[in-house]
Amino acid sequence: MRHYRTPTVISAVVALLLVTAAGLAFWQASRSNAQDQQPVLAYPQFPPTPTIGPNPTTAPAPQSAAPLMAASFDDPARISEWTFVPMEPIALAEQQPVWAIEDGRLAQRFTAAAGNPSILETAALSGAADWSDYRVQVSFYDLYNGTAGLVARYSGDDPLTASYYRYRMLKQAYPATPRQVLEKVEQGVVTTLVEIKEPGFRERQWHVLAMSIVGGTITVTLDGVIVAEAVDAAPLSAGRAGIYTRAMGGILFDDFSVTAW
Repeated sequence: MRHYRTPTVISAVVALLLVTAAGLAFWQASRSNAQDQQPVLAYPQFPPTPTIGPNPTTAPAPQSAAPLMAASFDDPARISEWTFVPMEPIALAEQQPVWAIEDGRLAQRFTAAAGNPSILETAALSGAADWSDYRVQVSFYDLYNGTAGLVARYSGDDPLTASYYRYRMLKQAYPATPRQVLEKVEQGVVTTLVEIKEPGFRERQWHVLAMSIVGGTITVTLDGVIVAEAVDAAPLSAGRAGIYTRAMGGILFDDFSVTAW
């Protein structure tokens, strides 16, 4: 006659149930902790990029003024009419600033090869070497670059030894000052004509920037309001006109014009 060890069987069943219950409880606790645990890196929430609105309406030139050139950047093939230069030394070809005509605007597109952003100063130049007294104007829209400006009476083949006038402006959100600087660069040597701490321009909206130069008198306006003035006792004589920024990308230009003054 066969005998069963009932207490032993019952003990084994109870032990198995306890192990199963403990495993289920551990799984539920682990799942709850995983859901409640915060990520190690918390990425900031950026607002959506606003739609770029239409270009601002520019004021007409005086009737006595004669147009020297105008560029609306509707034809990408006409980019050959421009010269793009670095305005400070570069060590490698990969650091060369890149510009492009896209969607009817002139855009600064970082630097060559990898397309890395850089604080390198750069200019887009056009026009004739014998232009003397004139007004250069452009509309610009800053996405995230933070620097916009104009160049006048640019002469020279080497950007590092060239001569020109340069006005540059920082966006208002930058803590750095001065936010506006008007400079004379003669054979690579910089002389500050005017420094203004405030204000800067507002980003993500269109602005119209203009610089007039007659003899040695230079006047800069932003959206029709005079923001900087200077008189150079020994003025540069003549040269091309252009647009200034940094190779950070994120800035658009349109409606460029030069008018004899």
